[in-house]
Amino acid sequence: MKNINLQLLSCLLLALALPVNATETLSSSSERHSTAKSSSSPKKLAITTQSYQSHVWFNSVDILISGDINNNGYFHQLEVEFDADTSMPYQQVFAEFSLLPTYGGEKIYYTSSVFELFRQSNNDWLAVDTVLERRFPADEYLLTIRLFDANTGYLLAEISGFDDSNLDYLPLEDYDRDSYITDTTVVVSGGTTGIFSLLVLCLMFYSRVGFKRCQR
Repeated sequence: MKNINLQLLSCLLLALALPVNATETLSSSSERHSTAKSSSSPKKLAITTQSYQSHVWFNSVDILISGDINNNGYFHQLEVEFDADTSMPYQQVFAEFSLLPTYGGEKIYYTSSVFELFRQSNNDWLAVDTVLERRFPADEYLLTIRLFDANTGYLLAEISGFDDSNLDYLPLEDYDRDSYITDTTVVVSGGTTGIFSLLVLCLMFYSRVGFKRCQR
């Protein structure tokens, strides 16, 4: 009976541990944003094509990649800053960021906190700085950003590398893979000196064996 109880307890502990592994952290992110409610200054960048828009749409998206420790051309840090507009006086939203590799499924790496949009203000931007930690092998990724209604969860706007080439072919890899690789090289000499030394050792070995047999 004790063995059965121990087995049941072990199964229970294993079941409780599974969700922890399923929610493995793939990246670490920090966000910053402006809270100004109005601005009369003109906007510098404009997006003309996006996957989906409603009364909310993307106005500009800027991307910065950095952090290439092993100098292989793939980076582990990704910073995305965007500004979105709305035809409403005020709209609460949250953003979702994902990366799509050349082969494989889309990976959502960050979901933002709730923030506000104020008509066509250019001071309601959001910036997210992310360090990819694991499960992002070196590849050229496609970035997708989605905006959702904070109250209903409905999709309000979406833009990706399919719409803007600046969001595609991003050379990225996770921090675990972006490290220096130290190669240990063993040099074996096959010159005349090496061969001669090997022959001398073989002759000495067989001479000793023959000498011992003669003594017997």
